[in-house]
Amino acid sequence: MSGRLLGMDLAPRKLALVATFALIALIIAFLPPPSAAPHAMVGLAIVAFTVGLWATAAVPALHSGVAFFALALATGIAPTIPLLSGFWSNAAALVVGGLIIGAAAERTGLGRYVARALMSGVATYPRFIAAILVGSGVLSFIVPTTMGRLAIMIPILLAAAKEAGYEPGSRGYIGTILTAVAGNYLTSYAILPSNLTTIIALGAFESIGGPPIRYGTYLLMCLPVLGIIKAIMFWAMISCLYAAPPPKMSTVDEGPNILSPAARRLSIILGTTVLLWMLDFVHHIKPGWIGLAAGLVCLIPGLGLSRIEEAVDLNKLTSTFSLAAVLGVATVLTYSGAGGMIGKGLMHLTPASGATPAYGFMLISFASSAIATFATVVGSVAIVTPTLVSFEAATGLPQTLGLIAELTGLQAVFFPFEAVPIMVGLMMGKVAAPATLKGMIPLAISGLLVIVPLQIAWLKILGVMP
Repeated sequence: MSGRLLGMDLAPRKLALVATFALIALIIAFLPPPSAAPHAMVGLAIVAFTVGLWATAAVPALHSGVAFFALALATGIAPTIPLLSGFWSNAAALVVGGLIIGAAAERTGLGRYVARALMSGVATYPRFIAAILVGSGVLSFIVPTTMGRLAIMIPILLAAAKEAGYEPGSRGYIGTILTAVAGNYLTSYAILPSNLTTIIALGAFESIGGPPIRYGTYLLMCLPVLGIIKAIMFWAMISCLYAAPPPKMSTVDEGPNILSPAARRLSIILGTTVLLWMLDFVHHIKPGWIGLAAGLVCLIPGLGLSRIEEAVDLNKLTSTFSLAAVLGVATVLTYSGAGGMIGKGLMHLTPASGATPAYGFMLISFASSAIATFATVVGSVAIVTPTLVSFEAATGLPQTLGLIAELTGLQAVFFPFEAVPIMVGLMMGKVAAPATLKGMIPLAISGLLVIVPLQIAWLKILGVMP
């Protein structure tokens, strides 16, 4: 038997999980801390409890965030202002702006127009998969949230899969949805403001005093490998592992693909937004505030692009609260000394002398991916980001490249539960998570064994890797 209280599922299994995490947290809190960081174990206990709730979804994300802030404030483990700064951070601004822009793209039909145009004229299954990757990749530049892109792409692809003859549960169907969901999410690590995990990592990076990262610089360092090469690898594996006959129709017949006047207005706003993102080295305005400004412009009544009730509701704002909690986790790890303690643990894997920046890059990448398999990608960000300073001291790897290494590791996702957008997208597309493992596990392995070395090589070619 189970019930609900304040939106929480009171099923015995979930209550048992919460009790287990609470017990583990208590045990950690009473372990002897290192002399240099007397509050490290308390901070680690709070983080362990919170990450456990996130990883298992034992309680809704909103409740997990409330529990985290309650524990952190009650123990005084970190100063209040830094702890709560995630609510007005660059990352939070970009999430809110992205929600509004995503709603506008859906309402005006701009996202649908782009997706349909790029998926037309395909004659084979590999071309069909390639069209999805290209279409969703273009959307990654104009819709800066994975959830917004899923809202645009999934309805189109459900209909397209049906018309193409790919029945639910078939290899063609699974490959189609997996490409739209995981393919877009993983390759969007190449674009600074288009992936919530990247936004969270950037916010956590700023909270430890990391130097600002420019949109254009990040794009140059990451797009060739994390974007283009990753997309090619994804396309090849899906085309082979989920091979299917050619689609019966090249696209869904929904009438002429015409750009509405409202969509044209939105395209001008988005074009201006992307241009401002690319020119941030000139004006030095952070991507989040540019995105929020663009979102607010979309709410101007006379433009007919979006309405506040469509763009922002309680469920969507929950993601902003969860984002603030994740950024708060990074603050707790930093101020309590737990982050430094974990960093020292990772440092045991680094030779006392002779450790190169490339070694540091690989170690961060592999550690990020490994931690995400049990703590989810957001948990991995909260744990690994505060250690980047230690890695810089031990290996000479600049903090900025440490962040790139972390995100390079996080594109190797072994299981759907590690990333909320992947789980949500699969549910929207009605694909069971176990059916995707045949593709995701090989992709994750290749992401570590192929993408990580290639990323290091590319950074050396650019001359930014010491």
